[in-house]
Amino acid sequence: MSIGSRILARLWHLPAPYTRDIVEHQDIRVSMSDGVELLSDRYYPRSGECLPVILIRSPYGRGDQFRDLALIFAERGFQVLLQSCRGTGGSGGLLRPSFQEEQDGATTIDWLNRQPWYCGRLALLGTSYLGNAAWAAVHAVGPQIAAMALHATLSDASAETYAFEGFTLEGCLIWTLQLTQPQFSGTVRSLLRSWLSQRHEPRSRLPALDSLPLRDVDNCALGRHVSWWQDWVNHAELGDPFWKPLNFSAGVTAAPPTAMIGGWHDIFLPWQIKDYAAMQAAGRSASLTIGPWVHAALAAWGEGVRQALPLFRTQLLDQPAPPRAPVRLYVIGAEEWRDYDSWPPPGTRPAAFYLCAGGGLSPKPPDPSEPDRYTYDPADPTPAVHGPRLGGVRPTGDMAQLESRSDVLLFTAEPLAASLEVIGPVSAELFFRSSLEHTDFFLVLCDVSPNRRCTNVCDGYIRIRPHRPSPLNDGVRHVHIEFWPTAYCFRQGHRMRIIVASGAHPRYARNLGSSEPLADAVTFHVAHQQIFHDPHHPSQILLPIGVTDVNDA
Repeated sequence: MSIGSRILARLWHLPAPYTRDIVEHQDIRVSMSDGVELLSDRYYPRSGECLPVILIRSPYGRGDQFRDLALIFAERGFQVLLQSCRGTGGSGGLLRPSFQEEQDGATTIDWLNRQPWYCGRLALLGTSYLGNAAWAAVHAVGPQIAAMALHATLSDASAETYAFEGFTLEGCLIWTLQLTQPQFSGTVRSLLRSWLSQRHEPRSRLPALDSLPLRDVDNCALGRHVSWWQDWVNHAELGDPFWKPLNFSAGVTAAPPTAMIGGWHDIFLPWQIKDYAAMQAAGRSASLTIGPWVHAALAAWGEGVRQALPLFRTQLLDQPAPPRAPVRLYVIGAEEWRDYDSWPPPGTRPAAFYLCAGGGLSPKPPDPSEPDRYTYDPADPTPAVHGPRLGGVRPTGDMAQLESRSDVLLFTAEPLAASLEVIGPVSAELFFRSSLEHTDFFLVLCDVSPNRRCTNVCDGYIRIRPHRPSPLNDGVRHVHIEFWPTAYCFRQGHRMRIIVASGAHPRYARNLGSSEPLADAVTFHVAHQQIFHDPHHPSQILLPIGVTDVNDA
């Protein structure tokens, strides 16, 4: 028993424990295939040595609330093996993010099979990196795993590092600091910072985020180079085989029963939903819950534990499964939870809202018009304002800072005659010309209230490269931009707005406009952008809304 486990159980409204008499065995040495030893802690009820096991593999140590988390499950009838990943928490070897987790996870499970206290029933629990480590184990030894509970994570570890082909500079640096600097480490601190970040803007950001070249950002922030940072910035080209060993998505369609918990403002959400959709299409048993949460939200952790307990009792202890809808979504704006049978929610279809001359946004196709223009200067990059980020920024808020800049375009719809719900995947089709072959586009869907306050809802980004996409016959180029999914209610009298920009620094590393390798680029090139909105080039945003609302629009 610990005070922490009791506090979390009460905060998260968990069922009462079966026992407080928990045995702890710490620093168990588990040998990997290359002889490296990983340290693990085992927790179990004193009267239940051969209960099913929940495996948690973490790079963040085994103290603080990870011990409390293990105690929560042990007090409710399970054994827990909490293991420090290679090169972390006293375990041997060197951390090479995600590269070792498939083999080390498989070896750990093989070790479990040889323990006299293991009954052969195993579940995996993980959030963020821990969840990716769980996917790695499923990829290696899927049939041996009975269930998983995964929060704010994804099966392809590289997908968010180069999200939509752009390097996620800020998140990668913050994560590197968390793994290398004691003052940044500890998930309790991370959770607290995340909670506070939703209420207060940071007073400053890391100066290293503005430094060039990118290969020296780690040295600027830490006074030394970090091996994985160098790996990341040196493998920016599309199709680089370096990233293939980090993609565990092949195991998704054969995954065990899984509970997935995500947040509308989580950095991994687009890819977590793709994992769920793949399981859904393959007929696997999975549930999806998405709340109004950021990446490390304490409430989301609690939701993950609340859903893990009944799932594990069903799959590991043969208890009846409680009824629930496969998909449960929190609708922001309506401020209520909704249950659905599938993702995307049935009864919706994409409705186009077209960019128009004069800064308009309309459900009617555009008339002939000249393109709008703006200039993007990487020496003064368009800043990231709110949105899904790893830490230090409120996820939503006033967009005036972005709207006031000369390097953005605004397209605004008429006030809504009735409330409009947008629930599902969001995307855009953008027709453009750029003076550069290398450039970016960043679009934000916003809600403008009657008092003219503009608040972000969700956004989308794409990095443009030479010949991708290929120009049309008239030299105009067309690109599809995937946004963060959303569940949002635009209230009556509010207006929708699209902000078009060519940067969101430092969330995405700024595009310098040159052909220099990402790691070494230092030369600035100004991009002159043209955004088209005419019958032959109908730039538009596609919003998932109900069929009745589509017809009304």
